[in-house]
Amino acid sequence: MYTDPRRNAVGSMLSSEELSDIVRSAVALALAVEPDEVTSDKLLIPELGAESIDFLDITFRLEQFLPISVPRDDLNEQAEDVFGAGAAVDTLRRLTPLGAYLVRERLLGVDLSKVEPGMRVEDVAALWTVRTWSGLCQRLLDTIPEKCQVCGGGRTFVRNADGEFHAECDSCATELTAVPGDELNQQWFEEIRELDEVARLVEQSRAQAAEAEAATAQASAPAPASAVAE
Repeated sequence: MYTDPRRNAVGSMLSSEELSDIVRSAVALALAVEPDEVTSDKLLIPELGAESIDFLDITFRLEQFLPISVPRDDLNEQAEDVFGAGAAVDTLRRLTPLGAYLVRERLLGVDLSKVEPGMRVEDVAALWTVRTWSGLCQRLLDTIPEKCQVCGGGRTFVRNADGEFHAECDSCATELTAVPGDELNQQWFEEIRELDEVARLVEQSRAQAAEAEAATAQASAPAPASAVAE
């Protein structure tokens, strides 16, 4: 069988070192910094100077290098499709108990001591590290089938001359694909929604959301006529 010399099979799964190198390269390119500056525990925003728009650039580069589709929707806002409006983020844009739980469980490498209910949603991005991206990519790569549905052959990762990876069957070369990130999050939400711990967090979150709505309504209410006259 003819083998394209530009293709290099690397095995049934990328090693943690290979994945780390890919993520570090993507971050370095997106932020225009030296690769040596990009270590696993570096905070993207406060230490590497990233801005929110850079997260889109990192996403684009990772999807070039790896056969994955990174989630496009915010984790907590996406959760509300399953748990209801205000379940993860209240009207004051603060994490609820459920929202804090989702961040702790889903974002590898963030400082868990800083993730608490009441935290501003905008501040979550500042906790992202290079390791957070690696964990996200690994979770997506793990969804690629180990066996080909066409012939039953095994999974292998192939790297082309540009350093881009894709997964295929080692027997018939059928492309093997990962579950899209947004879909994977939805699956996880459905899995955890029946857990007793999550049910308690949802109730606590609804209480916080109600308090936030009341505070928002009070702040936006017109001042009494007597107060205006004074």
